[in-house]
Amino acid sequence: MKTWTTLLFLFLLLTSYGQSNFDSSKISKGTNKIADDIEEVGVVMNSGIGYAGIRPKQYDNFIHLKEKATSDELKALTNHASPTVRCYAFWALSYDHSVDLFSIVLDHIDDTAMVDTQFGCIGSSKPVGDFFISVVTPRYIDLNSKKLDSAEFATLDSTLIYSTNYLWAKTKAINRAKPTEKLYPVIRELVVTDKHQPALVTLAKYLKEQDVKLILNNQFKSQYKGSGFLYTYKAICQFPHPDFFPLLETNQKKTLNKTHFSNEWRELYKAIACYKNNKAKELLQVPFTEVKHDDIRKYHIDFVYDAIQQYKSPIYDELLWRLWAEENRITIDVYTYLLDKNPEKAYELSKKNLENINAFGWGKDSLIKTMLDLTLTQDEAFALEIIRINIKQANVHLFLTFSTKAAELKDSSFIDPLFNRMETEWNAHVYLEVVKTLIAYDDSKINERIIATRKKNDELNKDWGGEALDKLLIDNGFNIKN
Repeated sequence: MKTWTTLLFLFLLLTSYGQSNFDSSKISKGTNKIADDIEEVGVVMNSGIGYAGIRPKQYDNFIHLKEKATSDELKALTNHASPTVRCYAFWALSYDHSVDLFSIVLDHIDDTAMVDTQFGCIGSSKPVGDFFISVVTPRYIDLNSKKLDSAEFATLDSTLIYSTNYLWAKTKAINRAKPTEKLYPVIRELVVTDKHQPALVTLAKYLKEQDVKLILNNQFKSQYKGSGFLYTYKAICQFPHPDFFPLLETNQKKTLNKTHFSNEWRELYKAIACYKNNKAKELLQVPFTEVKHDDIRKYHIDFVYDAIQQYKSPIYDELLWRLWAEENRITIDVYTYLLDKNPEKAYELSKKNLENINAFGWGKDSLIKTMLDLTLTQDEAFALEIIRINIKQANVHLFLTFSTKAAELKDSSFIDPLFNRMETEWNAHVYLEVVKTLIAYDDSKINERIIATRKKNDELNKDWGGEALDKLLIDNGFNIKN
């Protein structure tokens, strides 16, 4: 009974924030009705929710509140008993750029009552204080809301760090904090007393010997055996002390026979890579041969690549070449880096990649374009053949890269492959690009052939793709009525 009484007290404490400051007499009957409607739904929603982006009735309630309530009413409602009403009231108030939002944010810095939110497809729950801060943060919640300036944010960060609350904004403030001697005892106390994990990373930035043991012994509770070192690894990246390396070596060994992967390993490999020495290089090579399960090996390799990419060093160049040549791990920034190191070697690997383009996967458009540009300068015949092959067979995700280059070069050898693709293609995203590329030749005979070829493929006349093709042709002066 005592336990339930305590829980009830805590619940009432959290949900009654501001009730003592809320004066309902300041609120008109109409505004109170809107607030009641908002409270009944109990979720903060934006203008489009779910996969279909449907506008919810709750958002209409918000718009009514914004349009009907006065600034004084909205200020009063930021102390309403309902967390949902408080959040919507502050959001509505943020449209009035004459209001001092900063003081209201500070008043609610300890408002840790949870509010449910639904923005698009994403539903979540956060403290009201965090929601208020999000509203006044640039590029968050609503671009039309008034935002805090840099001086106000600096004051807010300082206030958050010295506060006793557990807002997510406090963690962000700790992450952003510059390591000053005045702040050091506060950050250290957060680590020692509260076991505050992000504070450990900030503490590491001080590079103090007296903190080595704190970092080395840090492990937060995790449901997974052998885990709990995420922030330890992050701290090591800030302070790569020699005493930490045995821990990294030991923990890496424990991962090699796992049947599942952990995202914590990503930080483990970054912690190893930040040392930029031969011992680190040795550990970074271990996954190539020592991981027991092939389906887990790929995660190790990805994490090694990410780590070396972030902590580039000449000592890791050999590994970068190996990751590219043997594992197809290459991104545009590393490509540019290696191209500068050894243009001939980069060119040969580029040719191999272009010959097996599907091994790249998606999202490598700029990299493929750069490789194509390189091969065009070194071996034009080879590059043109690669473009022709991919005009014929590239999937929807890769086709645009090659059609764009074809439209740029306008080589006559591309024309027949483009028409062959047009005759058989069903995907509108592809055949529209085919036609755009052919139109780029600005040739009357090609234009006549476009119309004739369209008649051979019924797929070019269906649904939205057919309508888009009609518009494309009309916009480019084609007569499609015949």
